[in-house]
Amino acid sequence: MADKETVVGSETRISGEVRGEEDLVVRGRIDGRMQLTQTLTVDKGATVQADVDVRHLVVSGTVIGAIVASESVKLTSTARVVGDLASPRVIMEAGAAYRGRVDMGDIAAARAAVSSRAVQRSAAGEKPAIRPAPPRMATAAKAVIAGKAAVPVAPPSPAVRSATVAAATAGAPGPAIPPAFPRVAGAMGAMAPAWAKKKIRRR
Repeated sequence: MADKETVVGSETRISGEVRGEEDLVVRGRIDGRMQLTQTLTVDKGATVQADVDVRHLVVSGTVIGAIVASESVKLTSTARVVGDLASPRVIMEAGAAYRGRVDMGDIAAARAAVSSRAVQRSAAGEKPAIRPAPPRMATAAKAVIAGKAAVPVAPPSPAVRSATVAAATAGAPGPAIPPAFPRVAGAMGAMAPAWAKKKIRRR
């Protein structure tokens, strides 16, 4: 083990890429990518969701991601690991849960594959997201429907109304006419009560 040791506390969360040349003990959470030249220890209750490239790995918590260890990997009885694992030496205690593929052969090839996947993900993340154009809003002057401007419909003329009434009387179908709205009296005298009208006449 290295002379120095860095501890990520239980209330600490780190997102991004972590690099170092000393031992690292994780008691909180790390998301992203980790590359260490020494030992990574994931304590019980800690979570590492990252591609890990280290010298030694000791897991007692949860690790999700591709793992490359140049010397050894140890999974304790409380370890929970999901992802491909490449290391020349793998130790799994009774009770450890692991799901993935184990490669104890060419570690350099496994490391290159993990690095290439990380580069592809970062390149895909740099592309700006294309946002759809906002829909056009209809105005009072004209409404845009399916790309065509709809001209406001004028009210039917008296001739059309009379033709419609005649057609309805004869029993023939006529053009549909919207119902007429009640007219509002413009003079205040027409809206006044009867006693007020009498008062006005007396004056």
